[in-house]
Amino acid sequence: MPSKLAMKPVTPMNANSQRGVALLTILLLVVSITVVAGAMLASQKIAIRRSGLLFDQNQLLQDINAGQQLAVTLIRADAKLNDTDSMQDIWAQPIPPYTIGGHSIGIELRDEGSRFNINNLYHNGAVDTAALAVFQRLLTQLNLEPDIAIALLDYQDTDSEVYQDGGDESVVYAQQSNRGADNALPNQALVSIDQLEQVKGVNAEALAALRPYITAVPYYLPININTASPVLLAALVDGATSQQMQSIVELRAKQAFGSIDDVWQLPILSSVKEEQRKALTPLLAVDSQAFMGLITASDNADNGQVRQRFATVVISKTAANAEIGNSTTNSNKNSNDANNTDSNAKDSQNNDNKKPKEVRVVTQRLWAFRPSF
Repeated sequence: MPSKLAMKPVTPMNANSQRGVALLTILLLVVSITVVAGAMLASQKIAIRRSGLLFDQNQLLQDINAGQQLAVTLIRADAKLNDTDSMQDIWAQPIPPYTIGGHSIGIELRDEGSRFNINNLYHNGAVDTAALAVFQRLLTQLNLEPDIAIALLDYQDTDSEVYQDGGDESVVYAQQSNRGADNALPNQALVSIDQLEQVKGVNAEALAALRPYITAVPYYLPININTASPVLLAALVDGATSQQMQSIVELRAKQAFGSIDDVWQLPILSSVKEEQRKALTPLLAVDSQAFMGLITASDNADNGQVRQRFATVVISKTAANAEIGNSTTNSNKNSNDANNTDSNAKDSQNNDNKKPKEVRVVTQRLWAFRPSF
């Protein structure tokens, strides 16, 4: 009698079925390996691409740093040539791109002393009444409300009262639609002119009108007579117009003014009273203590697409050992100090011109797209 445990004979049908299962298993393994290998390859390509982009970005950042050092070197070299800054100087001329391999570095320089520094309104813990008057006249020249100057001063000063009014700032400026729930003013200097939109009375149109004539350098910056626009020059004197000040522009195009006294001798300014001259003199200069640089780093990629990064830098040029942030004068705290301040400012300017200039980068801001300049 045959045993119940005896193996059943393998029929051809069973053998074919087993071979089919084995083949299917092998096919599934091949497909799985192919999918995994493809995913690994795609991941590797992404990693390589990411590494390449990071390398390119790092290279562009290095190019920007090289560009700002070139700008510093250019301003430093110009400072050794003369004691003035004008549109005839080498920094003011078009600078051809500097090429390194497949990269190029572009540099554009602008004299910030050609503009009114809105941080001049309040410095060294006091209101600069001369600067305030100039800014109010500038606003009038641009058909803007002069009260914007008071609002901007209150934005910067350290007290909580409206200037020369005594009202509570948090109450007076509470209706500003462009301020948040906290009505307290920051009471500090501005780092960008774009912050003006937080000031009462300044909307997008007003800011657009002001932008070509103002700057926000983080230290006291006199106006450079040799580069200031006719509109800003007209703001120096009551009743003056930009058309009248065009004569100053034409004169300095032939030869830069060597001192502020040269400017006061001009017929167009002969009507300015001595007291007003003494108040304005510390606010004026024939050179610049700050420049704005636009650095453009470009990479000509293999696929023909140009990658670019931009940076704006503020470059200071001050007398060696001078502390940035200190005003050239503590005048204008009251009119009684005008005489002493005038002589001190002249002596300070003469001494500064004789000292070697220290040129260095104060701030740097990176941009993904080209900023307005």
